[in-house]
Amino acid sequence: MARNYDLILAMESEHIAQVTAIAPEVRGKTMLFGQWLEQKEIPDPYRKSQDAFEHVYGMLERASQEWAKRLSR
Repeated sequence: MARNYDLILAMESEHIAQVTAIAPEVRGKTMLFGQWLEQKEIPDPYRKSQDAFEHVYGMLERASQEWAKRLSR
């Protein structure tokens, strides 16, 4: 199934490793969602404080804007 996608975005490096273990042929098109941020990995805010959720939300917002810019070129 992963072969059908042009780009696969993961939140953490471990997720990339898991995807690659299942489908090694898609490694070249699997990247971190935070690829264009200083802190490339986006942490899971589950069971964390409201501040943690807001921080992750901000990271997701910035990362999505960067991806939109780069994909629209």
